[in-house]
Amino acid sequence: GIVPFMNTKHLAVVSALVGAGGNLGAVIAGFCFYKPISDPLTPFKVHAGYVLFWALLSPCYYWPEHGGMFWAPRAEEIDARGKE
Repeated sequence: GIVPFMNTKHLAVVSALVGAGGNLGAVIAGFCFYKPISDPLTPFKVHAGYVLFWALLSPCYYWPEHGGMFWAPRAEEIDARGKE
């Protein structure tokens, strides 16, 4: 999976969830996209559309303290981090 942000304090938990989510996601995708459809090419098109939809949402991710792909962090959050 795509992990846009890694919290260093919870590295082990995030790694475990991403790893387990990949295995579970593969099983769910197999049942949802490939099992019920008899046409050999349609499941790949549906799966490609699903992946493309979620990948195109990546620029929308934003964390106030870290910023996003196209936006910087908020000034208040930068000041708060500097005072810690």
